[in-house]
Amino acid sequence: MEPDPYGAEEERLMPYIYMVRCTDRSLYTGITTDMARRMREHCGRKKSGAKYTKSHPLQSLEMVWEAETWTLAAKLEYRIKQLEKNQKEELLSHPEKVNEWPSLRQPDVIYRPHPEMNLDCFLSRRNDTEESS
Repeated sequence: MEPDPYGAEEERLMPYIYMVRCTDRSLYTGITTDMARRMREHCGRKKSGAKYTKSHPLQSLEMVWEAETWTLAAKLEYRIKQLEKNQKEELLSHPEKVNEWPSLRQPDVIYRPHPEMNLDCFLSRRNDTEESS
């Protein structure tokens, strides 16, 4: 199947918005359709990893939210990035409020938090795959 040059194929993949904590206690917010790959990129400091996490190593994956489309995920990522650090910390304490806060809420849109996801679950998948190869 040929890639769709207009991004419609990307819309069909489940997009995730995530927040990671770096070793200096700063927070980084990103978006991806492949959490395992993205966490490996951040932790491996590869070219494809974010410039920020190359100089601020990851400590933990704090929260993941699921969105219906890439466009909706990108809107939430942008809005989270506009928050003050204390607001981001509050959101991490109550991730379900992502659908209630006026500055984050979008009419008729529900973002699903995934507090069960953590960095170890994505990094251990890589190790399992490497061992079976």
